[in-house]
Amino acid sequence: MLKLSKSEAENAFAKLAEDYIVIAPKTETGRGRFSDTDVVRYDRVESLSEIVFAARTDFSAKSVLFPIRETMFDCVGADAEPAHIEIRPTIVFLRACDVNSLNVLDAVFLENGGYEDCHYKRRREKVSVFLLECAQSFPNCFCVSMGANKTDSYSVFVRKEEDAYAVKINDKGFEEYFSAGDDSQVEPHFVEDDPKPLNVPASIDASLFENSMWKEYSKRCTACGRCNTSCPTCTCFTVHDIGDKDDKEKSERRRIWSSCQTKNFGLLAGDHDFRVPKGDRMRYKVLHKVADFKRKFGFHMCVGCGRCEEVCPEYISMARCVEKINEIAITDREVL
Repeated sequence: MLKLSKSEAENAFAKLAEDYIVIAPKTETGRGRFSDTDVVRYDRVESLSEIVFAARTDFSAKSVLFPIRETMFDCVGADAEPAHIEIRPTIVFLRACDVNSLNVLDAVFLENGGYEDCHYKRRREKVSVFLLECAQSFPNCFCVSMGANKTDSYSVFVRKEEDAYAVKINDKGFEEYFSAGDDSQVEPHFVEDDPKPLNVPASIDASLFENSMWKEYSKRCTACGRCNTSCPTCTCFTVHDIGDKDDKEKSERRRIWSSCQTKNFGLLAGDHDFRVPKGDRMRYKVLHKVADFKRKFGFHMCVGCGRCEEVCPEYISMARCVEKINEIAITDREVL
């Protein structure tokens, strides 16, 4: 546990950047939603001063482990081999909710049905987590309610102070990079209360499937899929075979992010689509996040980061949707 001056911290970061790709929240100048506005997104950083410590990103860093487009196999005729992709050791700066989201990705890709996804696993083994703290909640966060506000699963914690950096090292493998600095008691701060505490129902009756609340979302949702792409725990993808323009015998099999909210996601052979109304898609997503996944793995899929509400063009709130479900569950119990 150390207190480093700015120069000592930058020197330590420079040594890390020689051995690792470093991904962290970074200000993208002029790339915001509106003209002449900035946005904070996850990107590669070359210096410690580039890292934004005090703002939440609209989109998560899950693409480090689960790329938007990823070549899985190189194919020649009927033969296929795993794609040869060099994966360098990577450091990702994450907040507690995003660290906990890795548990969801691990469950989906490494523990689901007794099989391991080799493409995910080889990236996961190369990633180390550096923790960013949240002394207080950001707007629309509800991580405390989802049990994702705290973590000890990180290699190094870094706090930016006025004229210094505080560092706590959990992984001794990183001690060599932080040889300077003064001994100091350093512990991360974690959010203790949500702006609006959320009650997640312990059980959900199947009668909720036909509740009229979902019709509201059919009217409001535009099926753009931004909630899925911003979410740190959504893992849906499609698989495409891409032919080589110059050699008809060669092709690539790629997986590409998909969204349960977009048109034709539920389309089956024979042109049967079992989730046409947008409210049905919303129902599927929400219940998977707060009920179905937990029944299988023992913890919620949603980590309460609030990003989906931030990026939704219709301002649809995941938290408010869960509140409605809880209100319906309470009413049903009272009727019984």
